[in-house]
Amino acid sequence: MTDFAPDPRLRETILQCCVPPLAHPADFITAISPGDQMLLHSLATHGDFATAASQYFNVALQQYALARQLLDRLFPGDAPRVLDFACGFGRFLRFAVADLPRDHLCASELQADALRFVESRFAVPTFASCADPADFHPAGSFDFIWVVSLFSHLPESLFHAWLAKLAGMLKPHGVLAFSVRGDKLLAADAARPANGFSYSRSSENADLDGDIYGTTYVSDAFVRGAIEQACGKQAATACIARGLANEQDLWLISPGREDLGCTAGVRRGVWGWLDRKQRGAAQLELEGWAGSLDDDAVEEIAVTIDGTKRSVRTGIDRPDVAVAFAEPRLATAGWRLVAPAPEHAAWVEVIAQSGSGRRALLYAGEI
Repeated sequence: MTDFAPDPRLRETILQCCVPPLAHPADFITAISPGDQMLLHSLATHGDFATAASQYFNVALQQYALARQLLDRLFPGDAPRVLDFACGFGRFLRFAVADLPRDHLCASELQADALRFVESRFAVPTFASCADPADFHPAGSFDFIWVVSLFSHLPESLFHAWLAKLAGMLKPHGVLAFSVRGDKLLAADAARPANGFSYSRSSENADLDGDIYGTTYVSDAFVRGAIEQACGKQAATACIARGLANEQDLWLISPGREDLGCTAGVRRGVWGWLDRKQRGAAQLELEGWAGSLDDDAVEEIAVTIDGTKRSVRTGIDRPDVAVAFAEPRLATAGWRLVAPAPEHAAWVEVIAQSGSGRRALLYAGEI
């Protein structure tokens, strides 16, 4: 099967959202594997490619912006050796290879087709992962290991085993960053085991065995206990609550550092979405929401229709957003635009920007 090839205009829109700009934008690739479960999940949810691709890249932009801030703070002036572990089909790597020294990047993944795609498209060294951490013996060590949406899917025994394995692959002052679903995201009536660990065998990735990959929720106490078990009490730790897409918590561990205080104050950025797009004979109606995940506010939603930019403000009541994200500040995060409809299919870009300059891609595609 051939790769998904998004509209070339989407690439330019994504580059506008990179803050700071990518060091090597010419190396940025938008091609997506037809087997990429993250895109396929969005396609199944939204039903059209433009909306799914917008969500796919919006998540990737937010994750990479967070990782880039961490790298700048943890390794100022250095070029750390970075491993993207459980890299999938390269949603993070596509930004990393356009911004960081390529010869300092490595990737590892259990799915063979994903690893082949990453190696062929992004030209970074790769090595296969495996179901049992005891069988995983990569060469060398790393300054920074980035692990997104793996520990949020592991059963308890593998959670502990992979945490110990990856922490053991760090250089003396290296840092492991991994994401989890906090148990605060569980439904109010869901069972909460006494040990703070909840696992079910189902996930959005039907290709992986539920015995090793499902859906996991954990308490902060469980994570801290797991870190102590894997690394000892002396390991420096930090947690960026709901740091990824205002959903998963990002935990940082460094067995060799005294503290990780330099990571305090990283910006999680802007989040939002285009909820409704409707085209009539005379007008185009767009509605959505946008909000900052930090202590600043969204200053503008820039809506560009066939090259003509219009500025929209939030302020419409959206109590559903405030409830969904447990954030009262988002109660008036709604926005709406009504504009004349072009005679032909229009290329529409919707970008939200906060007071600190962070941007989010809410939508890019033809309407």
